[in-house]
Amino acid sequence: MSFKKAFKPLALALALGSISLGAQAAAEQYFPLQSYRIGPYAAGGTGFFGGFIDYLQYVNANGGVNGVKLTWSECETEYVVEKGVECYERLKKGLNGAPTAATNPLSVGIAYATLDRSTADKIPLITINHGRTDSTDGRVFPYAFPLQLNPYSEVSAIVNYIGQQVGGLDKLKGKKIVTLYHGSPYGKETNEVLEKLASKYGFTLTLLEVPHPGNEQQSQWLNIRRIQPDYVILRGWGVMNPVALKTAQKLGYPTDRIIGNIWSNSEDDAARPAPPPRASSRSRLTHRARLSRCCRASRKASSMPARATWPTRNASAPSITTWAW
Repeated sequence: MSFKKAFKPLALALALGSISLGAQAAAEQYFPLQSYRIGPYAAGGTGFFGGFIDYLQYVNANGGVNGVKLTWSECETEYVVEKGVECYERLKKGLNGAPTAATNPLSVGIAYATLDRSTADKIPLITINHGRTDSTDGRVFPYAFPLQLNPYSEVSAIVNYIGQQVGGLDKLKGKKIVTLYHGSPYGKETNEVLEKLASKYGFTLTLLEVPHPGNEQQSQWLNIRRIQPDYVILRGWGVMNPVALKTAQKLGYPTDRIIGNIWSNSEDDAARPAPPPRASSRSRLTHRARLSRCCRASRKASSMPARATWPTRNASAPSITTWAW
């Protein structure tokens, strides 16, 4: 599914909804963008917010929404929660008379920090494939709009997929699964539900945190080599993804046993070389979150065969199993 097709109903619905809630006379609707175009997550932020702006321009070029044009401005957060809250407070009152339609920070931490503020200010908060899971209940969180999936449903689907690969959920008993997660609210969001699923299905779960921003992972992968898990669930973001794949390859872990969530599924995560451990904070990773069918196999990351000590289905041609919706 293309970004345009996926986002068009959202943009129209939010703009129309905002207009219907008392802004009928407004000539414009305003989207304050809590973007991040610098820092280790710059490539992901630049790609997403640049695409967001492109789509708003596309809507305007086609007459707007019922004649109402969409406007925006950016406030740099660097993916830092405190800066995201500051941007929210600075921009929430609108721009040049145009009322605020919605916020969309693309950050779990910023979404958590502004959820109560959005409710009090009656400003819709968009969280696409991330955010607070219980905000799915619109009766309790009427101004939160988690789109497409929430973290619990995503990781539950990943476990179901692993179950399919081993012959059924009942075959998960006794298996070993490692979750390598980003050291942020986003990365930690699914740990609790993973522990419950491990208890339910009888697999051994190991949770390994990768500190922000993710350039250093040697100790975590040495632990993975010691544990020898059947699968690794990768909950990465930004520079963490190519570093994880490069380190896995270096240590001989079969990449067809790495299941990436939706923020770890770009072809560029596999195709681009990982940055050196002390590289500049400006990431060169281009992240493209693919909105497509579940559980697809991306292009092969490496032609290096897996070591015999690791279990693998096809040691001669490992591929990255990536997760997308």
